[in-house]
Amino acid sequence: MSQGGRVRRSSFRGGVVPFLLLLALVLLALLPESFTGIDPLTQHARLVLAPPLTSGHLLGCDFLGRDLWSRLVSGSLVSLTVGVSVGILSTVIGGIWGILSGFLGRPWDPVMMRTLEIWYALPEILIATLLMLVLGHGLLAVVVALSIGGWMGVARVLRAETLRLREAVFMDAARSSGVSPLRLVFRHFLPNVMPVVLVMVLFRIPGGILGESTLSFLGLGLAPPQASWGVLVNEGWKALPVSAFMLIWPAAFIVLSLVSFQILADRLGRRLGVGR
Repeated sequence: MSQGGRVRRSSFRGGVVPFLLLLALVLLALLPESFTGIDPLTQHARLVLAPPLTSGHLLGCDFLGRDLWSRLVSGSLVSLTVGVSVGILSTVIGGIWGILSGFLGRPWDPVMMRTLEIWYALPEILIATLLMLVLGHGLLAVVVALSIGGWMGVARVLRAETLRLREAVFMDAARSSGVSPLRLVFRHFLPNVMPVVLVMVLFRIPGGILGESTLSFLGLGLAPPQASWGVLVNEGWKALPVSAFMLIWPAAFIVLSLVSFQILADRLGRRLGVGR
């Protein structure tokens, strides 16, 4: 077996576990009633901060007596929605900027890249925080703020890929044969750049999940009673002196999702030959 074949097969096997973990999280998010029969907003005064496995509550209850497992399941849809939305939107913004910069060349390319470097020098979470102060709370505001704050890395990668493809032999051959610019882009360029775009979306999803968690932890993201993993971490941190399990479970969900997406994106990138 060739070395390339061994790498592809190893990459495939290495991506099975994170794929199954993500599939489980997606099923939790899309079919919450199949995994919990308890309303995440129902309060039980006698079960405030109840430990796991208390009276049918798998992970215990929070400081208002709400079932923590049902709130985690409910928050999965919100956190994954934010992550996927940020991954797609930030890749679209960065992709348009990077591809245009690579295609236009001088004099636009240096100007666009210097602008990108200035924006890139600012911390992503700082940009998102400032935007949240302007946009206010809410799911849409979080997605927009994190996308505007995190497109720069995508732009740099796709600019480099555009420059590589622009000088590729098959692109020169297509231009020499008299292919129109529109056909050149849609028939020859986009099919070859889409694998990189897909991998960049997967790499940006963990950034969206972590960004939402950070904003919600700081009190700038989603607001209770709406549940997300970030909101639950915020609540768990407040309850830490008296109950550690409220912080452990949502933090574990965040870590598992981040690691799974990163590994899956890396394995998919190797399998598609991105960056090789």
